[in-house]
Amino acid sequence: MSFAVFLKNNLKNISPGLGKFINKIPYSIRPGLGSVYSNRLTEINLIKNYDQEQKQEFIFSRIKKLTKTAYSNIPFYKGHYDKEGFHPGDLKSFDDLKKIPIISKRNLQEWELEQRSSPTKGRYIVNTGGSSGSPFSLYIEPSSMGHEWAHIHTIWGKFNYKPSDLKLVFGGRSDLKDVIEYDVVRNHFAIDIYADYTIVAIKLKQLLKKYEIKYLHGYPSSIYDFAIYCDNEDVELKELLSKNLKGAFLGSEYPHKHYREAIESVFDIPTISWYGHTERAILAFEKNEQFTYEPFLSYGFSEALSLGEDNYNLIATSYYNNASPLIRYNTEDIITDVVENGGILESFKITKGREGEFVTDKIGKKINLTGLIFGRHHELFNYSKFIQVKQIKQGVIEIHFVSETKSENQAAELFDRQNLNFDIKFIKNKEPHRTQAGKINLLIK
Repeated sequence: MSFAVFLKNNLKNISPGLGKFINKIPYSIRPGLGSVYSNRLTEINLIKNYDQEQKQEFIFSRIKKLTKTAYSNIPFYKGHYDKEGFHPGDLKSFDDLKKIPIISKRNLQEWELEQRSSPTKGRYIVNTGGSSGSPFSLYIEPSSMGHEWAHIHTIWGKFNYKPSDLKLVFGGRSDLKDVIEYDVVRNHFAIDIYADYTIVAIKLKQLLKKYEIKYLHGYPSSIYDFAIYCDNEDVELKELLSKNLKGAFLGSEYPHKHYREAIESVFDIPTISWYGHTERAILAFEKNEQFTYEPFLSYGFSEALSLGEDNYNLIATSYYNNASPLIRYNTEDIITDVVENGGILESFKITKGREGEFVTDKIGKKINLTGLIFGRHHELFNYSKFIQVKQIKQGVIEIHFVSETKSENQAAELFDRQNLNFDIKFIKNKEPHRTQAGKINLLIK
């Protein structure tokens, strides 16, 4: 059992004061993730000094091994590769990686989850919709936690973050018992972003008199919404919070410049953003400048597939997830300003990413769609190809879904409405709503 799972199962009611000391235990010696965490940190530091040939060999050796394993053990990969006339034995050098057929979410969705996965010990299922609104399930290995934290801590380390530092998190959780809840595993206070900020403020002021919160973390659009509230409605809260803040970590959405500048201005702090997926096939961060993302070669292999006119699809391969491997997976996110060296993607900018999309509830509060749709455990995901939202008027929304098996009444029962202040109508469609460019957005405009 991992250290994180032990804490989650046994120390749910632990105080933030004690939690801070527990989180002084280095990740490198924590049971269940220490060795993986240490290995990834070592690789992150080694790669900094690799020349181009060493980087290519690092990537090639891992992808060749992964491709052979997938072909031998997973029906989807054997079937797809045979159909495309590819065999892992074709891989002789780094340049041969381009021979591996690119796969899409649509390719994967044509196969049952078990047919595109292997029975890895301890695997667990995750669901994602990304920016497209198309639900997609896959398995993740337990060791992914060690990989993930090593890279995330490297990113946050730019602002001198330590795991014992408290954060205030604005995410999509709907299962909070109160408007603010302490999480000992991640050593942060989670904010109920669906709650009225006047109620959040009362409890947060009490916490700030006892604990030093040094970082903000979460959806850029939600932190922005909170920053505007503090600036316009509660200067006392703004000053209390700003006193110890060192920075904001902006994840899960594209950090729209308007949101970002407000956060930095209101709290007088720097911000940093990273780019990743629930699929865990790529992780890139703003290493040197804002809005320019540099992928970790230690995390996975990233490529740019040209679409013409300086637009590219981002292709990603995860090295370490044998449970549901993604090999040359087209994320379908569009990037630009691509910098490559020796066939290795060094940096890019995002043109079609996950910018914040909102709907407004009955009291006029903006609710982030990333959290509303993908931050909750909607059973409807198991029966729907697409889920989208349309705002009819303030406090009234429609949930549009594409399903072959569920009715509108059944969809209503499978949708998590906890803490939501909306009147909701469910609309079943044969096809999702698309923009003129053919893109499927979460928000139907």
